[in-house]
Amino acid sequence: MGTVGVRSIVGLGALGLLVIAGFMFSRPAGHTPAVPDDAQAREALELVRSHPARNDPTLEQAITRYVEELKARGVPVRKGEWQVGKERPGVYAVRMLVREKGSQEWIEREFAWRVTLKDATVRVISLAAVHFMPFHELPPLPHQDQIS
Repeated sequence: MGTVGVRSIVGLGALGLLVIAGFMFSRPAGHTPAVPDDAQAREALELVRSHPARNDPTLEQAITRYVEELKARGVPVRKGEWQVGKERPGVYAVRMLVREKGSQEWIEREFAWRVTLKDATVRVISLAAVHFMPFHELPPLPHQDQIS
């Protein structure tokens, strides 16, 4: 096999890898979230997605609006998928990662909540998610009792 044959094989292999990578990164936005095969995990995810947001009907709509506003301003953005992790029985962490292009590097924002299924509560656990939560559901400020 000559040099031309080796180059052809290498070229076809590289093209195949590019096609596979393109397929992996071009999945539709509404694909299945990363949720364990657990009915309680799915319930926790639904509680977060449908939870009322500060300026939108739901948290899911608030994140979608945030991403659309970035795109409208011409900011490159990548919206991740919902992820659910079990912290302990009946308590789950639900999160969504959004990456946006900053002036120098990519900025990753984690929107995360802790769900307690026993009383169906959704508590914010990341700084980015605080901006979407209704004011009456935010945790108290440190030393709030000392503020006059």
